[in-house]
Amino acid sequence: MENDGVKDELDSGSTEALIAEYDRKRKNRADDVIATQAVVCILLAALLVGGRIFRPEITGEVFGRIKSLATDTAEIMPNPIDILIDHFDKAKDMRN
Repeated sequence: MENDGVKDELDSGSTEALIAEYDRKRKNRADDVIATQAVVCILLAALLVGGRIFRPEITGEVFGRIKSLATDTAEIMPNPIDILIDHFDKAKDMRN
């Protein structure tokens, strides 16, 4: 008899039922970030292969640019914390 009351409470949309449903859904799904990255990589590879067939001159330039960005050791975007530190250091030096 007590179990029937607990089952009815879980079926009625209680907090416990919502938490149990959330945990069940969370455990049964694939990681969205990894899946998205895989799809983007596959699409880019297909785009480069298709571009190599139909527009080799443009694809060659794009691939060269991608290759140069991948091998470049310089930062693509400067670290904002380093910029702030440099700014504060310059302001400190100006006061002295």
